[in-house]
Amino acid sequence: MPMSLRVHPLLAAFALAFSLNTTVSAQHFAMPDDPDVSSGLPIAEPSSSIPRPTTSFGSASSNGWIYVMGGYTGRPHDYHREGQSGDFYRINVHDLDHMEMLPNELRVQSAPLEAWNGKIIRTGGMVALNAPGELARLQSLDSVAIFDPETGGWENLPAMPSGRSSHDTAVIGSHLHVIGGWTLDPDADGGSWHADALVLDLENPAAGWSSIPMPFERRALATVAIGDHIAVIGGMASKGGPTSDVELYDLTTGSWSDGPSFPSEAFGVAGDRVDGRIVASSSDGLVYSWAPGEDDWVKVGTMTFPRFFHQMVGDHNGDVITIGGISRGMRPAHLERLHLGSVEPSDAMVRHWVIPTPSAAKNRQGFFVRDGWIYMFGGNNSTGQHDFEAGNFLDEAWKLNLATMTWRRTADYPMRRQSIQSHMADDGLTGFALGGFGHDGTAARTHVEGYTYDFKTDSWSSTGPDLEVSRSQFGLVEQGGRYWVFGGLDYDPRREEGDQFRHKIEVLTAATDGDAGLFEDSGLRLRTPRRAFGGVLVEDKYYMLGGMREDFQLVDDCEAFDFESRSWESIPSPERTRLSPEAVAIGHRIFLAGGMSPKVGSEGLEPNRSLEMFDTRTGAWRTIVEELPFSLRHIRMMPFRSQLLIFTSHESDSNMAHMVLLNPMKMVNESSIAAVN
Repeated sequence: MPMSLRVHPLLAAFALAFSLNTTVSAQHFAMPDDPDVSSGLPIAEPSSSIPRPTTSFGSASSNGWIYVMGGYTGRPHDYHREGQSGDFYRINVHDLDHMEMLPNELRVQSAPLEAWNGKIIRTGGMVALNAPGELARLQSLDSVAIFDPETGGWENLPAMPSGRSSHDTAVIGSHLHVIGGWTLDPDADGGSWHADALVLDLENPAAGWSSIPMPFERRALATVAIGDHIAVIGGMASKGGPTSDVELYDLTTGSWSDGPSFPSEAFGVAGDRVDGRIVASSSDGLVYSWAPGEDDWVKVGTMTFPRFFHQMVGDHNGDVITIGGISRGMRPAHLERLHLGSVEPSDAMVRHWVIPTPSAAKNRQGFFVRDGWIYMFGGNNSTGQHDFEAGNFLDEAWKLNLATMTWRRTADYPMRRQSIQSHMADDGLTGFALGGFGHDGTAARTHVEGYTYDFKTDSWSSTGPDLEVSRSQFGLVEQGGRYWVFGGLDYDPRREEGDQFRHKIEVLTAATDGDAGLFEDSGLRLRTPRRAFGGVLVEDKYYMLGGMREDFQLVDDCEAFDFESRSWESIPSPERTRLSPEAVAIGHRIFLAGGMSPKVGSEGLEPNRSLEMFDTRTGAWRTIVEELPFSLRHIRMMPFRSQLLIFTSHESDSNMAHMVLLNPMKMVNESSIAAVN
């Protein structure tokens, strides 16, 4: 009988967070570009977590449950029996946190599941006979079995004429169809591709299997039954490699016809029938819909975590739930729900995670975001506001994988620093970090050094360009092949009283591909001193929002620098001025969050918990979220897949971090302002 297993997303994140030494390799595809959701394209929302992130598994839905079986959890293409999963469980579609473990003794991958008359059918699959480190010996299975959820037992059905794996199946009426795939023999090189489909009448299994010729040889494909047809989508062809071809088999005529090609490369594609239509996605993360008779696929959504070798299941609402798969070598733990049939939640917050962190940093870390990883380095280990002893500054560095919520240690930053400004190279191969604040053994002061991080070698180099005069709390941006530095503070407590704080108004610049050297004065000047502001580049303008001027006075006005005309312009200010906010651009819109604002009706400052948006084309501000679910005194906000990701480890003295994923574009076209509870 089933064993209940409620896997709450928070607990799943806890279980995953300290899996620090998981070995993975890169997937076949680079991380796709962020999707364009400006027209209102829905984004799938992480809704829960599966017990074990897996690829190449089987799934089927029946009577309000999603059944999941087998798959691979080891290093891609390094197959061994310990990496093959023996998991068999089901997920309640009405409550994705509720899962039940089911009986199963077979470790297998690439074994599709189908539902029929309330039962679940497993067909074929691949097993690894070798142990880790041994030469791979892979065998495709010919066995077929049926599981009865009422009794919790398995029964064998007639075996196929030969083993099959990397195939897919479909049931229409009482007939089970097996399409595509190949046969792997542990004692032979390569695989034997299949050019026929197999059919078994489940009401008369004793009659055995029959064969249908196919006009193709493919594996790693998706098959979807729809009406009296079976759609065969994408895969890997025996000749020619990955394909986006779509074929349609008509059961009434026994004939094959061509459908419109899938809009992206469809190797490891997944799909299902949802409300009389086929919904499918592949490695680029976009979700498409099509029905026989139509000329083209229609884009209906996008994934937060692109993946392939996953599964998609339509639920009782007409939504699509995505499970498992792989993305840039990491297997997403998140179940994602794409709202196609149900009403999408009316607030901007998609997910709020609270996870353990191995880092001692509480605030002011440097950050890079690359291929689904957040890189964090340096920072301060205290939750106090002005704890600047030498031991408070850090050089340690970690990276967090957003798909799995797992941490890894990376190369330490070359110096113990906080408030470092950083920039990712356009090619994604390197990152640049500059300046900041740290202790030099005598005093805590601002610094000048510029360092380059190589993502491939996990190493820092003292490349420069350096600042001629030290700065912290400034803005760093790349435009026109050059770095630009705006505003900031030169602080040294060893100078005479009254001269310790020097606010810098000179705009500095340096070539991004030049020899190591110094930033130079561009000849441009800020119209007013400004530090600890939100800075962001949109098209050819750099926007400076909030911040502080001399004598610890807040800057009420906001400005934009036009790189094309080399001129400044004033822009409208948000509802409340902010000190140390975070600004992120998605398209032509700027989102502003975090920092401190003057208290309403009294003296002093308080954390500003709202999310505001500035439309650079209309010049109008709007509050998107009235109150986010935690204090935002020290946060980092960054774009991720056309959404906003907010991170803070400042909430508590314990090693815990909050992360919030927001989809503000849901609210842009809404007439009401939403509050997150």
